[in-house]
Amino acid sequence: MRTLIGAAALSLASCTVSSPVPDPVHGRQIAQIEGCISCHGDRLDGHLVEEDAQFAIAWSSNLSRLIPRWDDAAVERTLRSGRRPDGSALWFMPTYVHARLSQTDMRDLIAWMRTVPATGVDHPPLKRGPQFAVALEHEMQDSATQAARLAPRAPAAAGADHARGRYLAQIACSECHGPDLHGARDPEPGQPPDLAAAAAYDPEAFRTLLRTGRGLGGRDLGEMTQYGPERFVGLTDVEIDEIHHYLVARSHIPRR
Repeated sequence: MRTLIGAAALSLASCTVSSPVPDPVHGRQIAQIEGCISCHGDRLDGHLVEEDAQFAIAWSSNLSRLIPRWDDAAVERTLRSGRRPDGSALWFMPTYVHARLSQTDMRDLIAWMRTVPATGVDHPPLKRGPQFAVALEHEMQDSATQAARLAPRAPAAAGADHARGRYLAQIACSECHGPDLHGARDPEPGQPPDLAAAAAYDPEAFRTLLRTGRGLGGRDLGEMTQYGPERFVGLTDVEIDEIHHYLVARSHIPRR
């Protein structure tokens, strides 16, 4: 992803301006922001993501081997629906985030995936432990069911001037802060808050937040500090400013 810093011209501008030619470099940027790389690895070969025998033993899929077996339409349906081509549901993938991708960004993401050479092996399917059933009773859902439930929820619109910032916030922030960006219901320190909190930051401080993951005064923000810099390193200052301008405008809209 660091190679993209010097390629600022190949930014998320294509999320609103469609090019007739797929752009895999931009697609890799989308993969970074969406968390595909953090979950499946830079080589898309997957890894162990849950190792608690009481709950589950789970691997992220080896996409480098799966993607060549599916056509583009099947890949897109899987990313947007949370279901494999055979109809089975995925687990632990934030489908509700991927479903918001523009057609151009989705196309470029798939184009990048197809440039990654196949490597490694197919990983075992999910192995459920006894606590998995308990989690299901407490509203844990597969990716497809979760995406369908969350589909009606979206962040407040703040007018045409903020449409692009809203889109960028959706694809960059909603995995942690929720599809409506309201955050955790009763956030504790380190948990994702309602992104109305962005209004407390001036533009420079907000850029620092997304670049370093640290809040005002250098505060450690938990998962934001741990994962934010990796996710947002490819965003340009212009894109970060667009997100900030939208979030500030959104903070003035009464919550429904």
